[in-house]
Parts: sequence; structure tokens; C-alpha cells
Amino acid sequence: MRTAIVTGGAGFIGSHLVARLLSGGWKVTVLDNLSTGSRENIPAGADFILLDVSERSFISRLDGLSCDAVFHLAAQSSGEVSFDDPAYDLNTNCMSTLLLLDWCLKKKVRRFLYTSSMSVYGDQEAQPVAENAAPAPKSFYGAGKLASESYVNIYSRMGVDTTSLRLFNVYGPGQNMSNMRQGMVSIYMAYLLEKKELHVKGPPDRYRDIVYIDDVVDAYMLCIDRKETFGNTYNIGTGKKTTVGELVRLELDAFGYDQKTYPVNYSGSTPGDTLGIYADIGSFSRDTGWKPKVSLEEGVRTMVRWAKEKVPA
Repeated sequence: MRTAIVTGGAGFIGSHLVARLLSGGWKVTVLDNLSTGSRENIPAGADFILLDVSERSFISRLDGLSCDAVFHLAAQSSGEVSFDDPAYDLNTNCMSTLLLLDWCLKKKVRRFLYTSSMSVYGDQEAQPVAENAAPAPKSFYGAGKLASESYVNIYSRMGVDTTSLRLFNVYGPGQNMSNMRQGMVSIYMAYLLEKKELHVKGPPDRYRDIVYIDDVVDAYMLCIDRKETFGNTYNIGTGKKTTVGELVRLELDAFGYDQKTYPVNYSGSTPGDTLGIYADIGSFSRDTGWKPKVSLEEGVRTMVRWAKEKVPA
């Protein structure tokens, strides 16, 4: 039986990844401090250790634990929130990555998959953006992710088989509907569930690359044993540009609301936000054969059905 550690496995993306690993016969240990994740999210069958991987003391808690692969997802994961406490963001993102990489090197854990973000790019003139674009993060979160990628690359040269995945806007069932500062799809959906005026920060012509959770988990799984991915950094998105206005219309339609009469308020802005970005996914597709399968229309409708069941009218 192959064994894995998933940091942040009590969160949205992490819990989906844990479930897929378990279904594939892996033994999984979740490390999470539950600052944003929930114990209820952790799939049955996974072991759980409550700890903060950004604190050096966590190393002693892993005595006797070995694994074939580490999937590092634990982090403060909001660009907006990173402006509240930049030092905390630095510690949770960079220190946790450095400590885990060093533990992997000493324990001879060969495989390390790091969860990075489109936030490393900032504003880019050339779209879709490819991995070789010069990064220019506009938030402390993006700067931390970029710094962590550098640590990952150094340890790759020291003998750890690493891969960094720059995730674009991930959405789907299981997303935290109460967090109104992270997750464009889920934030809008939370307003619509309560039939409140939909407040959208920024203009409707902003655009993103919005990718379904199952497709993202597929990407992680394809990376595990493919040597072509070792030492590389990849975009994980759809390769398609979706404006905020288009997303709002899709969500309104999925709820059955009248697009002409439902109140939508486009106002304000988010610190460190960018007008638009979408991914060039050619590199990852060539190396793994991966292609996103779930259309935005299908994914939004699936998520709305889940949300209605979770929060009955």
C-alpha cells in the first residue's frame, strides 16, 4: 500500500484529493491546523493529525511516519486576506513549505507536489499566460507562493522529485460557502442562495480561468508517477477566458433567477486584484495527456445542486 501525507487535507481541494487517493488504495495522513478547513471535510479512512506545518515543532509529531509522497496544500490561500497580516501569510506559506521540503529530504521522501497559484503572475499583457512569463505578484499571497516555488526548485536540485501546480480559479461542491473573501464562484453563490443582492467587487469585464475540482484532482493524480513532470511547474486551468459578467449570468441561470431583474451590484475592488488572467495549459497537457473535462456550465449546475442540498431553502 502506498502512503501519502496531504497537508491542508481538511480544506476544499485537499479533502477532494484525499478522497481520490483513498479510492485508489492509498493510505493517507492528513495534516491540518483547521484554521480554514473542517474536521468534517476529512474523508473516512484517512488518519488525521492536528498540527500547524508552519511551526518547526511539527517535525517531532511526525516521528515514525514515512510516506511515498507529500501533497502540500496547507496555506493561507486568499490574496485579499494576505493584506491583513503579511507576516502571517509569509509564515504559513513559505515556512511550511521549507520545513516540509527539508523533512522530505532527510526522510528520503522522493515525491513532493506543491500547490502554487496563478497569483504569482500578477498583470500579464500576453494572454493566455504561459509558465515562462515573468512573474509579477500583486499580493503578499502571490509573493509567498512565488518564493515557495523557489524553495521547491532548490530542493528539486538536491534530490527531491518535485512538481509545482499553479492552480487557477478552482470551484465545485465542498467549497466553503461561508468564506466571503475567497472563491469567486462560491462567494456569488452564497448571495444567490440567500436571495440577496449580489455584490460583485470590480467591473463585469474582469476575467478568470475557472476550473472544476475534479479536473484539478485529476491533474494531481497524473503527476505522481510521471517522470516528465519531475522538477517542473505547470498551470492548471481550462485555457478558457470567462468574464465575471458571464459567470454571474451562468449562476443566475443555474438558480433559475431572471437575469434582467435580479439585483447585481458591481462596486468596490479587492486589494491586489488583477483585471484578468487565463492559462496556457499546453505544457501540462503535452507532458501528461491531461485535459479538463467539465464545462463551466455543467460544473456550476452541479455545484448549485450541491449547495441547495447543503443549505435548503
